[in-house]
Amino acid sequence: MKIQGNDFTLGSVLNVELNSEDNEGLVYIPKNLGLHLEIENYFGKIIINNLKIEVKEDEFSLTKKGLEASTSSLDIKLLDRYLFKILGDKSGIAHSPYDYFLSHDFTSFEKGRRLTDIDWALFASLYIFACNVLPESVKVELSLAKELRISEQNFKRFLKKLPKTIFRKNENLESRGGNLTFEAEELILSKLSTENKTLFEESPFLKFYSGSDLA
Repeated sequence: MKIQGNDFTLGSVLNVELNSEDNEGLVYIPKNLGLHLEIENYFGKIIINNLKIEVKEDEFSLTKKGLEASTSSLDIKLLDRYLFKILGDKSGIAHSPYDYFLSHDFTSFEKGRRLTDIDWALFASLYIFACNVLPESVKVELSLAKELRISEQNFKRFLKKLPKTIFRKNENLESRGGNLTFEAEELILSKLSTENKTLFEESPFLKFYSGSDLA
């Protein structure tokens, strides 16, 4: 994968080129095709603004039948997951969506300390944020468990214990997403610094999520 740029800060745009050398089981690109993408960092979420398919064969060797065979075998269903994986590599750009979440000390969850209302409220907001910015093929519970340095089982236990005055889960506990309550929003805004308060009010990913079940 070729990337024009060496960072992926908030609001920045990168031009990415993919070809058959990038096939890793997540995407499949035939040898004579190339993908050109324009991607944007939108509050930690990887947005694909533009995608162009380029045919690498010359016009003498290219036939209508050959082109149809190539494009029909092109498989990019998990392209967003592939980009998420590659850009998150620490040896490369090391993009992490969690860098664009509010600053908060979540070690109370790791160390088993008593949790305050603000801990619960920001835990719920972090869960909503992850549901919004992670590709749907990425398991939210496992990703957040790694980020919080706890087991996936403990993360699910905390999610079940979220007070209803803080968070309303969508449908059942196995479905992805939910909403902060008005009381939780007010609590968070009352505790945040001016910088984080502005981010909380402007980010579209910190309060609500309604989507499909987890993969």
